[in-house]
Amino acid sequence: MLDFFCHLREHDGVATSATARDFGITWHRERRLLEQGILDRPGHRLVRATSHPQTWRQRCRIATMSAGHGVISHGAAARLHGLDGFDGHEPVDILCKKGSWPGHPGIVITHFTRGLTDDDVVDIDGIPVLSVPTTLALLRPHSGTEATIRAIASAVRDGWPLIELRSTAARWRTRGRPGPSFCIEVLDRLAESGIRAQASTGASISSAADQGSRFKVTTSPVTSSHRSPVQI
Repeated sequence: MLDFFCHLREHDGVATSATARDFGITWHRERRLLEQGILDRPGHRLVRATSHPQTWRQRCRIATMSAGHGVISHGAAARLHGLDGFDGHEPVDILCKKGSWPGHPGIVITHFTRGLTDDDVVDIDGIPVLSVPTTLALLRPHSGTEATIRAIASAVRDGWPLIELRSTAARWRTRGRPGPSFCIEVLDRLAESGIRAQASTGASISSAADQGSRFKVTTSPVTSSHRSPVQI
């Protein structure tokens, strides 16, 4: 029992019922803990320690543990990666493969795609999250121009090579999907300015981000609804 609650503490207070069984928590024991209010059930076959604070990060973990095989995406992914401009992002964005459906439609902002591959997903403390390059490629239609430019600039400042960011955006670029084209345009402007990911200074990148509002945007603006689903 103690080992199970240590596991909960290390995983934002949440676990699947299958994980509980691995720690020796039987179905009857789980039910008693639920009846006693020690655990509650935030989703199908999920349990949560009621003593653990209900944080934004916990909401992200629950969203990915629910049905639908979703991964944290868009602004929520940018926040988990620590990209500039998203530390106050409160919605939980989740990206599911076309044909899947998350366990809690309406509680999270749900996006769908046919383009998601294993290479687009990384693990952050057990939470599946879009990689930084894929996050940046899909970000702009749902987070806006200024926030996306700041995020791209901070990724470059943190050492992400321009060529890798650009190649990922190019892979995601299709007709009717404006985010990747915008990402490529910003990266090309950075390259034209002589900014290199492996030798740039924080000041030069920050300056580029500050001047982002003066970039000529050639892609059509697209607004995002918080209704589920959103197809990308």
